[in-house]
Amino acid sequence: MNDYEGAPYAEWIKTGHKTIETRHRSFTYRGDLIICCGKTNSVSENAGKALCIVDLYKIRDLQKGDEEASGVAVRPGIKAFLFRNWRHFNRDFEFAPQRVSGAWQSIFEIVLPPDIEIIPRPEILPFPEKEE
Repeated sequence: MNDYEGAPYAEWIKTGHKTIETRHRSFTYRGDLIICCGKTNSVSENAGKALCIVDLYKIRDLQKGDEEASGVAVRPGIKAFLFRNWRHFNRDFEFAPQRVSGAWQSIFEIVLPPDIEIIPRPEILPFPEKEE
């Protein structure tokens, strides 16, 4: 994720303001993700840092009503990545990505520094999905 001027997406995910991430394509992975802020294109103090952990539990088409939670307008072909179970670190930390596959703005592995503690954030609630 990046923090752009006027659209600090990584910060919004960390704080729970953005509970849906969007992408043009889907993948099969579900589970914990560490949200990292891009170093090159970000304009905030988050640049180059790991910010939090979320559980990616569902991927579906972006729908009308998702705009506020995703921070983007609904467009055809856009996928909604729904998050839950926020956890923060005792401090944000710089990371060195280890490429797993595909583009860098994808899934990769990082190593947590030994002094990092994981702090549950149950007050950050996921996007309220309607029963199907």
